[in-house]
Amino acid sequence: MPPQANAIANNDVAMLAWSYDNPIPGCLGFAIYRKEGDIPGPGQGEPLPAWVGFQGQTNPAWTKNTTEVWPIQKFQWNDLTATRGKTYGYRIVPMVGTPEAMTKQDGQAATCGPVTLTPQRGCFATYFNRGILSSQFVAHQLPVDASGRPDYKVLTDRIDQPGDPLRQALAGQILEGLESLLDLALQEGGSCYAALYELNDPELLQKLLNLPSLHLILSNTGTDDKENTSARQALHEKGIDIIDRFVPSGHIGHNKFVVYVDPNNQPGAVLLGSTNWTDTAICAQSNNALLVKNPELAQAHLDYWQRLRKDTNPAGRGPQGPDLRQADASPGARDVAVDSGKATVWFSPNSKGPRPSPRKPDEPTPVDLSEVFSLMDQAKEGILFLVFQPGVPSIVDKAAEVANANPNLFVRGAATDPKAVNEFNTVLVHRAGEDPVEVVVASAITDQFSFWERELLKASPGAHAIIHDKIVVIDPMSADSVVVTGSHNLGYRASCNNDENLLIVRGHQELAQAYAVHVMDVYDHYRFRYQQQLHGDHAFTGLDPTDAWQQKYFDPTNPASHDNAVWL
Repeated sequence: MPPQANAIANNDVAMLAWSYDNPIPGCLGFAIYRKEGDIPGPGQGEPLPAWVGFQGQTNPAWTKNTTEVWPIQKFQWNDLTATRGKTYGYRIVPMVGTPEAMTKQDGQAATCGPVTLTPQRGCFATYFNRGILSSQFVAHQLPVDASGRPDYKVLTDRIDQPGDPLRQALAGQILEGLESLLDLALQEGGSCYAALYELNDPELLQKLLNLPSLHLILSNTGTDDKENTSARQALHEKGIDIIDRFVPSGHIGHNKFVVYVDPNNQPGAVLLGSTNWTDTAICAQSNNALLVKNPELAQAHLDYWQRLRKDTNPAGRGPQGPDLRQADASPGARDVAVDSGKATVWFSPNSKGPRPSPRKPDEPTPVDLSEVFSLMDQAKEGILFLVFQPGVPSIVDKAAEVANANPNLFVRGAATDPKAVNEFNTVLVHRAGEDPVEVVVASAITDQFSFWERELLKASPGAHAIIHDKIVVIDPMSADSVVVTGSHNLGYRASCNNDENLLIVRGHQELAQAYAVHVMDVYDHYRFRYQQQLHGDHAFTGLDPTDAWQQKYFDPTNPASHDNAVWL
């Protein structure tokens, strides 16, 4: 049977997956060729770059080579060097021989594509940043400090400077997404209604200050609200319609959405996602933003915005009172037609009162998470997720439960919170007789060896968010796909204690694949680093100079042999 291959993409990354029936004798990996506009034929296309070579070799200047010289020893790869907005086809060619003398086996090549790197997904536009600091790219952009680590102080000085090349590289296209409705309001003379949790990015703040018609609910980031103090003062001094919403300790006004209302006072679009409006969120955490051009969903968010405003008393205190909670206990909108799919939006807090502490054993599942859990129970092929400190219970616990019930399900996820990861691994990896399902904690290379320089894990010693996305993707290659996204941290506390928004989209395969690429990009990045920490002794020091690297992919007892099942 000829090899199989597939390519899917979002606005930033193309993900390739391929498979062969049997190991290829003498194969040292694959050269991947890319051609703009079409699938490359034999001898066509440019080889993708590579920076890591064979064991015993070095690359101290971090000079790129090609995959013809340093081939890919995997059956899945993310093209991080493609140009946004362009369309590409790919050819994957086995390289056979020795590291010093390899030949192409073009007769055994696999092809896939073409795919286009674009935010546009029907009525949706998806935006993802490249805010992963624990990368060799960032390590080579920064000087080292006295300890030999990349200097985080230089990083923080650069990421809040509009136009700085490092800021632009880490932000990717997410700034375009965040600014999209602000720019539309300036062009058309419409209004923006926003609810934000954190605001300190100078570029975004200036955009807000320039709007002729802005209505902003700005929450507090703690008892001192230090994060938002300067921006809050500037907005008040400009005479902006700003509502200072200070929720009590143990609660957060966690929204990050903007509704666009046209000059005829008709809501037309809403921007949502995980991204706080700070330089750190844009450049130093993994995040997403989603633009939805749908009047009904925009109206639902505007109605919620009005409820939040009504719930905030003149002193700026947000009591999260019974009227707000009762209204949020039902979906803001259900089964709204979005292209070929349907969307439901939930808002928080949606319980009768705050979450009890300590937690009661008979605690009911919040209504919004009950729907998410039900959809996870119905997964047929796979569940992918990214979370930031979801607490317990959460979608992490549910993913473990579903995976235990269906060992053939492809489950992959990554979390900032080490506690969430350890609990997940305890359930799935340490229980004898079960197929391992890995969840990785955000990690970094902590010392210099082989091809690797020491990496920076987070923006500063006091920073805590690394993976900040809040995403669940179910069966992304299926017509019954599901995407869950928004500000909601995907645990009980978010539903009961916080101001949140949660969007569920069913049956929109293009959207699901865009989010799946982002999840797998982040997951694969941290899986490698987590394995380095888990196994120690510099588990990977370079490419295998033999064809033995293939063995795990053809061993049915090894999880790696199932890695591409959901993509092909």
